[in-house]
Amino acid sequence: MIKNYRLIAAITGVVLAISAIAGLLGYLYASNTIDEFNTRVLEYKKPIYKLKAGKTAKNVIDDFTDNFFEYQVLRIYLHSHPELTAIQKGEYLIDGKKSLKDLLTDMVAGNVVQKEYPVFAIIEGTNIAKIINKIKARNVYDRTYADLAKNPKALIKKSLEKATELYELIGDEVNSLEGLLSPATYPMYDKEPVTNMLSASMVRQLTYLKNEWENRKKSDLIKTPYEALILASLIEKETLIDEERTLISSAFYNRLKIGMRLQTDPSVMYGVSKTFKGKLTKSHLKKDTPYNTYTRAGLPPTPICMPRESSIYAALHPENSSYLYFVAKTESPKDGHAFTSSLDEHNKAVAAYRKRIKDYKSGKLDTQEEDCLKEESRETENKSFAEENVKDKK
Repeated sequence: MIKNYRLIAAITGVVLAISAIAGLLGYLYASNTIDEFNTRVLEYKKPIYKLKAGKTAKNVIDDFTDNFFEYQVLRIYLHSHPELTAIQKGEYLIDGKKSLKDLLTDMVAGNVVQKEYPVFAIIEGTNIAKIINKIKARNVYDRTYADLAKNPKALIKKSLEKATELYELIGDEVNSLEGLLSPATYPMYDKEPVTNMLSASMVRQLTYLKNEWENRKKSDLIKTPYEALILASLIEKETLIDEERTLISSAFYNRLKIGMRLQTDPSVMYGVSKTFKGKLTKSHLKKDTPYNTYTRAGLPPTPICMPRESSIYAALHPENSSYLYFVAKTESPKDGHAFTSSLDEHNKAVAAYRKRIKDYKSGKLDTQEEDCLKEESRETENKSFAEENVKDKK
């Protein structure tokens, strides 16, 4: 009988010892698993882990844990650490530095990968023909744009479908994207890259136009926001200097006020060709087009380029002046214009400009000054018409 008790006691002792050892081993295993959860660098078949909507933290640890026992340990661990379970869908970076805990922490914070998209730049003063050519050169797929590209009115409506107040601002008769796009750099997203880019640009341009129209210096000479956009495009092409824009605007207002033709060369060029190059000739000036502001009174029928915000502002906030004329001061666009109120004063300014050009071409200018002027001209990357063809702006 005593032997039986001793046997039972021995067996019990062994069982307890095994249980203790098993418990210790289990504890050590769990502890090690949790340590690795906190510190072991993740390995994954791709650098990006995509977490879909509806997936939980348990789904994530299942994707990164092959061992059944490790998975069970981590499930229990997550149950006692709810701060790691409120994860958000998205794409997350596996960078060879993060642990599984780091990944879950990113998911809780929503630190998704910020994908870098190609960009598209709309330059101040460029026109829609050049933008379309640039889009074609990108060779990107956009079914919506392809379907609407030949129907500008439908493309405008599509671009402003979520901003109906802006569509109403310009009116249903507008049939050209000219002037409607805000010069800036835009991302080209994966889905409908061109359509979304045009929409963002158009909303930005017309939102600014709407705000400035509501705060404009009221005048009967500019009757609609679209007319203001047309005038802004003329101002854009006439000067590179922001400080001059309200003065250019003033001269145009003053001409409109007395019924004088605007006689602005960039508009004539636009009427000859949307991709005009070279010098403007007398035959160009005599050729009547809707955009020839020498042969026709008032504003051209549409904008002639994409004006920047300062040009739109100038079109709606002209300077108070008596100026009717302006001519370039030098061969450098950065030197701006000489503004005058009478034809006699204007002719004198033109004579001074012509002398300056003659001296420049004959090499009479100081060499250092000439080098500086050449450098300025290169920087602007936009020769003024005055550099190519000297003539009066009457």
